[in-house]
Amino acid sequence: MSYPISGLNLPCQTPEFSERDDSDAGCFKRLDLPEKENRMKSRTYLITSIFALFLAVQWGMAGSIIQTSDYPYWRQLASRLPFFSSMKDDAIRSANNGVDTADVMGGGALAYILDPDHKAVYIDHIKGKFEGRISDMMIGTDAETTSVASHELFYALLALDVIRDELDAETLRSYEFILESKIMALFIGKWDPHAWAMRMLWYKYIGDEENFQAAKIEFDIGLSEHYMPNDGVSPAGNGYCVQRWNSMGRVAKNITPDLMEYMGYHEYYTNPGIIGLKEFMYGYAVAPFGRILIYGDSRNTEGQKPWQIGSGNVSFSPHILSAVRFSPKAYQYAMWVLREGAGVSSIRLKGHLPNYIVMAGTAADKNPIEFDLNDAALAPSRLFKNYAALLSREASENALYLSLLNLRGNTEYHTHYEVNALAMAGYGEILLRNAGYNGPERDVTVDGVTATFDFMHSDSESANTLMIGGARHSLKTGDGITEGFVGQEVEYARGVSAAAIEGTHCRDIVFVQPCDRANGYYLVMDHVITDHADDNVNVVWHPNSGVLQPVESEMHYRSEIKRERGARGPRVFTENEVELTTFLATPPSSVEIKRTANQARKYSYAADYLYVNYDPVDQRKDILTVLFPADKTHRVGELTRIQTDAYTGCKIVQGSLKDVALISDGTTAGHLGETSFQGENVLLRTDSGKVVSFFVKGVSFDTGHAMRSGFQSDESIALYMNSPASGAGLQGMITSTGAGVRFYYPGITSVTINGRAADVQAAGKGWIKIQVPSGTFSLQLFSENSREP
Repeated sequence: MSYPISGLNLPCQTPEFSERDDSDAGCFKRLDLPEKENRMKSRTYLITSIFALFLAVQWGMAGSIIQTSDYPYWRQLASRLPFFSSMKDDAIRSANNGVDTADVMGGGALAYILDPDHKAVYIDHIKGKFEGRISDMMIGTDAETTSVASHELFYALLALDVIRDELDAETLRSYEFILESKIMALFIGKWDPHAWAMRMLWYKYIGDEENFQAAKIEFDIGLSEHYMPNDGVSPAGNGYCVQRWNSMGRVAKNITPDLMEYMGYHEYYTNPGIIGLKEFMYGYAVAPFGRILIYGDSRNTEGQKPWQIGSGNVSFSPHILSAVRFSPKAYQYAMWVLREGAGVSSIRLKGHLPNYIVMAGTAADKNPIEFDLNDAALAPSRLFKNYAALLSREASENALYLSLLNLRGNTEYHTHYEVNALAMAGYGEILLRNAGYNGPERDVTVDGVTATFDFMHSDSESANTLMIGGARHSLKTGDGITEGFVGQEVEYARGVSAAAIEGTHCRDIVFVQPCDRANGYYLVMDHVITDHADDNVNVVWHPNSGVLQPVESEMHYRSEIKRERGARGPRVFTENEVELTTFLATPPSSVEIKRTANQARKYSYAADYLYVNYDPVDQRKDILTVLFPADKTHRVGELTRIQTDAYTGCKIVQGSLKDVALISDGTTAGHLGETSFQGENVLLRTDSGKVVSFFVKGVSFDTGHAMRSGFQSDESIALYMNSPASGAGLQGMITSTGAGVRFYYPGITSVTINGRAADVQAAGKGWIKIQVPSGTFSLQLFSENSREP
């Protein structure tokens, strides 16, 4: 068997990735590090020998990256389109006045192309940088001297490719020797995409196709470690991926795919994993107001943004604009982030050659990027295979957002032990956060409270997750998001963990969307089975606030999102006076308020967090927590704990709307007045006493009225049903592994699944039984009083 990865179709061999499930990894053969190093040393020695013996031959083959045939087209864009004209002007300014390599090399190379009348000036600037900074550059084994250094070599190589014919043979040879020695010294083993990108481009420059293809395989493998091939979610953490994939300081990694597309390797803009990554970064790694939700190695919401914009609304990186190359969704989400997050009404781009290449494309395609901030769209709720994102439907930076992370494939150094971790935003603020980090091996101390690097990076207690017996998670991966549905007034997702803890954990999140008369909130329903009888269950909550305020001990806690007196954080973005209520609907055995230090650089602060303990019965515990955000215009509903023999839960009242949320092990029938049910999760909404909707993860629900309404299933299903505006019939969503389901509804005549009439297995007065296939489907019940399909 073989699998296509990044446009390749290679024989299936086991990739040698650390800490990852190779089932989704593709089938590249990755060289062991010693073998890679020895092979590269041999290649470098061979190339250097050939270089010394056949300089004239090599010089004749050089220059295969930038095509001079594109120059007239690029000049035409700069002459007639203001966006490209501004890039030309910036390139000239950068080349003449810049100091860093990106400006002198990147700006100088573009100015050479677009302003040929003054090319001698730009050549001199580029030569000066070669003979200064590039010649003196020290290459080492840490991030600063490898991944950071590689981006300067990237600009230098492109600049040399552009001006090579303007240099005498001796000068060209000396510059090539400098570049080759620096590129081949880049460390391989931790920042692989940077080093392999530069080797790959070097081989393309000298016309060594065999080594180019070998390096390309390694680059593609290194790149693929930063996104899930099946859906694009980044295992490195939201902040890390957002910054590194949008940063001018990491162009060797993040612009090389665009450069490869430019050179004709059309397998990056169509790669499902990279497309998913772009949609994830701009739509789901960030809150509706454009700031990151903190997972993995995320430094802070201020420093890690999906844009890099300076004075005059000049973007340093082209990536947020080039999202359109990947998908319409990524483009719309990127425009939203720019308009609502960065708060810009117009934008320009730095005049660097690779930026221009990304935006202009080739003369053959004549497909320059056009963008309009009015195309912005807020990402809707979505279930990835490794991440659930439940957002309110209002197109506002104040929309609510809760996400659930459960990686089932790639992990890497920047991944934390955060299986089934949650992060949350709402009303323009970050509400729940995970630990993030302050840099490799760096502790954080604030107001006498210390969070060690080990705690932040490797201890699951630093995240909004669940543990058993107080033990850290032993793995960074779980079973992913196994089921759920979105697009309804109630949305649902389940993440499963069976290996990271000594037991099994199903974390269900249910989003009750805001409606005209009620504010939105979230239910977190944890179902846990422990491996050992003596273990307790620990649920951890990290609000983005300095102080937890007990409203009622061991049940009701409030967190105000505000900067505490004498503290530097948290970072507050609005004047909305936002707060988060954490309501422990299932009674705990004990609650501890602990304290840690939250890194956020200049916004770091000492913070309380909840450590909630539960004692299982027969090694099982089912736990309901209500997360209810509020601000000065959105109040928390009236919350009351419910406890029966089989169920625990909460009544949430907002005016005439009353919601009842219940949790159990799903084996026993429950009753609420006339209504009966059997399920792990139950949510019932009534309006002035009349049932208007229900959600059940289980096998039955019955309103108990003389004219029955509900269902009975021979297998557990997840079902949401509500009354449409017409008042006739019921509609909603169902997810199952395949089940026979009997639906009850007064005068029911038919059932449709995804708009098509379902085959009826049996029927009677007020009921129809159908076989529901495995999967997730829209569902509608039609009655005598409603229009049938």
